[in-house]
Amino acid sequence: MTDRRATRLVVPALFALALAVLLQHFLGALAWAGLLAVITWPGHVRLQARGWPPAASAAILVGLLILGFVAPSLVLVNTLGGELAGVQRLLARANEMGLPAPVWLARLPLVAEHAIAWWNDHLALPGGLNRLVGSAAGDFAPHLTGAARLWGSTILANALYLFLALLTLFVLYLHGPAAIHHVDTAGMRALPRQYPMLRRVFPLSVRGTALGLVSVAILEGCVLGGAYFIAGAPAPALLGVLTGYMALVPGGAPLSFTLVSLLLLGQGHSGAALGLFCWGAFELFMVDKFIRPKLIGRRVNLPFLAVLFGLLGGVSTLGVIGLFVGPFMMAILFEWLRGDDGDNTAFNTNLSAPSDPPAGENETTSRPSFRQDNTN
Repeated sequence: MTDRRATRLVVPALFALALAVLLQHFLGALAWAGLLAVITWPGHVRLQARGWPPAASAAILVGLLILGFVAPSLVLVNTLGGELAGVQRLLARANEMGLPAPVWLARLPLVAEHAIAWWNDHLALPGGLNRLVGSAAGDFAPHLTGAARLWGSTILANALYLFLALLTLFVLYLHGPAAIHHVDTAGMRALPRQYPMLRRVFPLSVRGTALGLVSVAILEGCVLGGAYFIAGAPAPALLGVLTGYMALVPGGAPLSFTLVSLLLLGQGHSGAALGLFCWGAFELFMVDKFIRPKLIGRRVNLPFLAVLFGLLGGVSTLGVIGLFVGPFMMAILFEWLRGDDGDNTAFNTNLSAPSDPPAGENETTSRPSFRQDNTN
């Protein structure tokens, strides 16, 4: 009987593998659409409970997601536009009048004489800055052209993937119950004993990870924004908001406070720059190693080290999407390890098909799904 069932699974498995190869360039967009659908589905259900049509609810949620990520970019571009205009005026004045050699250049050991001579020949003369930039641009023009082509194609490809992810998300909002029904049928046919556990753990893990990421991003934005204000950085509130958004991706928060520290260092505030960098490194260590794993593991009852290694392994292997895959894999592992508990049904051989949870049962004891959220 087992051999016959295994034989029946060979053809669907091969077909799934062939389909994954066919759609390999778009699997990321499909995965992000599915994750966003799972994370935001309770909001979709609540809007429909208030009388919103499914299409209107889907449109408003997709619009809010777009606004949430596009608005900070527009604010950043507007702010940088004003800063770049000031830099342009400063460079134009320096090119028109020439830049005298700074005093500290004469105190450099060994190279002071040559450095001052080079500065006087290239930057101290009116128009020297323009000639220097022109010659440097001519030397780097071939490399800049190749980099521009590469970055242009990358930006266009990512824009296409983002559009496909949002389009798929909109369709999932409209036809989510039907899609889940088909997934349930296929899952119970392929893994009748393990699928109910997977179906229960997956939404808990994904929403727990999302809660941890968003909570930590807000916390880092507020804490580092306050640190920017104390250190005397310009526009600390704006920089704090941008840091919060950057903290949603791995490496975003350290990049943010490092750049602000370099900005303070360039303004001559070396003590404030060093203090900000040290505080940011300490805060990042505490958040990434203790607070974030605790928030993520609480939803699926995972120990601290399991969440920590799940996050680190997922990010190092799969990138940003590994933040969700790693804790989910760890949740499956610990469900299997707890399989002998009396209140655990992860590998119960008597399980038949997933059924709707009884009314009033909460998310931590019932089988979470899109359909379950409709009872909330």
